[in-house]
Amino acid sequence: MNKVLMSVDNPNGFKLEELLKQLQIEVEEKTARVANDSSELAESVKCNNRQIVLLLSNAERLQRASFKLMAAKYPDTGPSGTPRIGK
Repeated sequence: MNKVLMSVDNPNGFKLEELLKQLQIEVEEKTARVANDSSELAESVKCNNRQIVLLLSNAERLQRASFKLMAAKYPDTGPSGTPRIGK
C-alpha cells in the first residue's frame, strides 16, 4: 500500500492536519450537493456526513495540539530531519 502521510519514508506526503482539513472540506461539498434532497436516505447520509466532519475536525484539533507540544520543545527539521520524539 502506498504511504499517504509525510514521513522520512515519504517526504512528499501530506501533513496529517492538512489532509484532515481537506477531507472535511470535501465531505462538506458532497453533503451540500444533496442538501435539497429530503428523502429519508439523503437525510441519513447528511446526518452521517455531519458526524464524519465533526470527527475529522476533532482529529485535526488533536493533531495540531500534538504539533504545538512538539514545536514548543524541539524545532521542526522536516520529514528528512532528526525525529523530535521516538528517537
